Amino acid sequence: VQDLYGEELMLIQRGWNQSMDILRDDLWQLHPSVNIVDFDFFSLEVYNQCENSSAVLTTIDPWAGIHPLLKVLPVDWDYKISFGLLHSPKPSPAVRRLLDAFQAVYQ
Repeated sequence: VQDLYGEELMLIQRGWNQSMDILRDDLWQLHPSVNIVDFDFFSLEVYNQCENSSAVLTTIDPWAGIHPLLKVLPVDWDYKISFGLLHSPKPSPAVRRLLDAFQAVYQ
């Protein structure tokens, strides 16, 4: 984590993922030299913002090839992120049915 001191670390907004919120809280409390930059939602604009600045972006391994000019580097942290379905805040009826079906199975 000390490698990030003085750097901008882009983290998705609070409330998007509990695991990211735990990471954020620990960084604020234990590593205040890391400058956290919030963003609302993973989008091409966010990846472009990262690529056009000196910021570091948190992401997950499956998204390693999402932007041709970004490179994903593994970190040696004791943090894990749960991963699930990503969808529009206002899903279509078909996506809503799928989400309802997953929720029924999950419960």
